[in-house]
Amino acid sequence: MRERQKLRLAVAFAMMCGLASASVVGYHVEPVKAMWSGHTGIIPPNNYVSQQVVVCWDSLDRIELFAGAKGNGGAYHATVYDGSTQLMTSTGNNVPEHGWVKFTNWDQQVAFTKGKTVTIRFTRSGNDVHAA
Repeated sequence: MRERQKLRLAVAFAMMCGLASASVVGYHVEPVKAMWSGHTGIIPPNNYVSQQVVVCWDSLDRIELFAGAKGNGGAYHATVYDGSTQLMTSTGNNVPEHGWVKFTNWDQQVAFTKGKTVTIRFTRSGNDVHAA
């Protein structure tokens, strides 16, 4: 009977490890300084904030962006570029006021080359009203 309990424990532990490995974070930047906040113009082509990252993953599942006030609304978008070539794009969901915007619904899946630098560009549709 004792051997069965050990086996069950070992199987449960292996399953937990397998589930945990499915949510590995490939790159993480914790926004802890005010100067890291991104501000952008509202007129294209200067209506985005971006982050360059060195790829350390095989595929991209989710990106999260901390967003401030929604202003007059509009959807958030994330686009991944290799140089000037657009690789994939997503529209953010779960858009609360002053909260994390999740990008999970990518228009295509891309196999990334580890060690390559890509740019993630964030934009938002809609109009902002800025107080002077």
